[in-house]
Amino acid sequence: MQSVDVNAPLKLATIRCHSPSGGQGTATERGTVARKVRLNTLINRLNYLHFQSAPLTVLLKHRLHGRSLRLHTDPQPCRDSDFTCYWSEPPPESVRRGDFILSHLEVPSGHNVLQVQVEDPVFTADGLSCRLPTYCRELALRQTKRRFCQDVRARVIQNGTTFSGSLVDFSAAAFRLELSAQPPQTFRWLDPDEQVTLLLENQDQTKLVAAGRILRQHGTRQEQTLVIIPEATGQHRFPNRKHRSRRQELCPTPLAVFTHPLTGERCQLDVIDLSGSGLSVNENPREALLMPGMVLDDLELHLTDTFKLKCQAQVVHSRAEAFGSPQEQLRSGIAILDMTITDHTRLMALLHRAENRHKGVCPSIEVDDLWEFFFSSGFIYPQKYHSLQEHRREFKQTYAKLYTRAPEIARHFVYQENSQIIGHLAMLRTHSNAWLIHHHAADRTRSRQAGLQTLQMVGEAVHESQGLFSSHMDYVMCYFRPENRFPQRVFGGVAKHYQDPRRCSVDTLAYFHYQKKFDLQWRDNGPWELSPAKNEDLLNLEAFYQRKSGGLMLQGLDLTPEQPDDQELNTSYEMAGFQRRQNLFALRRDGATVAIFVVLRSEVGLNLSNLTNAITVIVLDSKALPREAFFTAVSMLSSKYPQKKIPILTYPKEYVVSQDIEPEKHYNFWVLDSRNLDPYFEFCDSLFNRLNKTDEEGSK
Repeated sequence: MQSVDVNAPLKLATIRCHSPSGGQGTATERGTVARKVRLNTLINRLNYLHFQSAPLTVLLKHRLHGRSLRLHTDPQPCRDSDFTCYWSEPPPESVRRGDFILSHLEVPSGHNVLQVQVEDPVFTADGLSCRLPTYCRELALRQTKRRFCQDVRARVIQNGTTFSGSLVDFSAAAFRLELSAQPPQTFRWLDPDEQVTLLLENQDQTKLVAAGRILRQHGTRQEQTLVIIPEATGQHRFPNRKHRSRRQELCPTPLAVFTHPLTGERCQLDVIDLSGSGLSVNENPREALLMPGMVLDDLELHLTDTFKLKCQAQVVHSRAEAFGSPQEQLRSGIAILDMTITDHTRLMALLHRAENRHKGVCPSIEVDDLWEFFFSSGFIYPQKYHSLQEHRREFKQTYAKLYTRAPEIARHFVYQENSQIIGHLAMLRTHSNAWLIHHHAADRTRSRQAGLQTLQMVGEAVHESQGLFSSHMDYVMCYFRPENRFPQRVFGGVAKHYQDPRRCSVDTLAYFHYQKKFDLQWRDNGPWELSPAKNEDLLNLEAFYQRKSGGLMLQGLDLTPEQPDDQELNTSYEMAGFQRRQNLFALRRDGATVAIFVVLRSEVGLNLSNLTNAITVIVLDSKALPREAFFTAVSMLSSKYPQKKIPILTYPKEYVVSQDIEPEKHYNFWVLDSRNLDPYFEFCDSLFNRLNKTDEEGSK
């Protein structure tokens, strides 16, 4: 047998090409329609592959028994019929020995393949040199375009065993993997009749997790090539809910622009419809890029050339539209996993405005117009104004900042007609993962729908935001007076509808003001101790509250033993030009926890009733806490506030009665776990329908 010098070019075989229209063709060609392609078109395609660093395939056949072998090569620039390509990886020794001859080249061209039977092929240690024919064949061999990948790690898991390797190429219909077995592993452990789990990773990040089945596999005992077809056409990113997000078709059509996680290509697709929690796009099934489970880390929504929003997203389902027709499309649903709260607010503002021109989410408003609305609608009534008029300058300054430069910690919802505010509701992120609903007001003399519309807007905002980490909207809270009929009917009614305080709870607190003074009778060596709360104090608080209420107050106010770090929230306040600090103190008698004092400090007027700048006292043992000790502790902690009168909220409300303390009013504290909002929307839809019906009958 002739030896082969792999360090020098060696002519192994000469294959004269047949006429493109002649010959039987290979088995893969039978039944396909071949089209003639001219040399200049072939050269342009080869240069495009070189430009994109994309490979082509060399098909070899064994000299003796005809076994086929496919190898990838990297094409080099081409100007005429002389063509050179280099091996993508070192070829097997059998190729280097000259055991194989060239059958043809396969040049990818979209869904099609250019089959090129070259002239005068010469193999070298580095690759292949040849002359290109005047014509080649274009064969429509694939229903879906195959895309080559680099640096994508693959793992296949079945019955507790994991095989690792890399992703070679993929289409919307299948993945081709090269895997290796680590002894004592054997590929016989893989059962083609059972489901496998496929994990694809790039840059140490999981890009896709999908269930599938093995279509075929071949190779050696240690290394094999597997083709896996995905089984699922959909995945659940979030729990199923009855209440669906409102998807809107916008004009002009937005674009979804992203870097494909497996190929690294920059892609863009038309957005068919859009909501605050997701979007859908259409693709040509033959060109499909997306598949369920795929994570898109850098998706951009191009709403206009200058209005762009960034998010992390995941493909959750794909299904054929107009199946079998020439207009067939593959529609993919994409869930938004995370988005900055600023960008999400801008998106919600656009969607609400597109649905109803009267609705506004954080619109630009004149603060003076807002103050006029508060007074004219009766939201600031005489008694309330009497309590805040002393600090009216601070109120004005606070609201000027709050409504112009605080999107990270505040949202406001406005219903307008002819640029006139007739309905308003605001939210404030007061705790690590909880937002406070406040300032709900409407001018019913001008519209009987404004109050309901703002409530619907905030409900939709919570529904769209609760799944986003950046929104920190695990809980939604609200203080309202029990005697106020509308909030009692809405928020109190919602809590009754849930019938589960672990998902929606209402607790009543007594409210009064403390005139700041310092009690000089406090003794350091007595049985009392007031100091920062420890984990044991919070465990005692949790046990007391669960027995007393079983609700969500502790989670909403960051009072659980696993309380989150609120430094990130405090920083957000500082960046918006505000201050926010919460400190927890425990009052102990002979070492036993008697009460917890929550000292929350922020700007005067951040909330008109100053509930965000108050001391909340939770009394664990009413009998062990006399009035004098209670007020002595309040007196000491009041030194942390600059104002003379400090709001005090006390739970349980019965404690103030037992100590002959006269409350100014009572507040119901409502907390909702945003993970399950279906009962909330069921109740609100029913209530709003009844109220609308009553309004219609009253107007007749």
